[in-house]
Amino acid sequence: MSLTVIFIIVMVVLITVFDVWIIAKKGKTQSISAVIIRSSKQYPLITLLVGILLGHLYWSMKTIDIYGKCQ
Repeated sequence: MSLTVIFIIVMVVLITVFDVWIIAKKGKTQSISAVIIRSSKQYPLITLLVGILLGHLYWSMKTIDIYGKCQ
């Protein structure tokens, strides 16, 4: 397993654990989703930047760039 995959898994687990913990301690109004929704209404630029980031991550790539040299 590559270092990148391990990093992604660790980040998803940490974010999930934090979100569950913060909801248990402070309620749903402090969850990651609630904060993002409130922030996006106050600062629409955040929504645009997240859209650009996700577009960058999911944009199509050449097969060789994804899988490496095919044999």
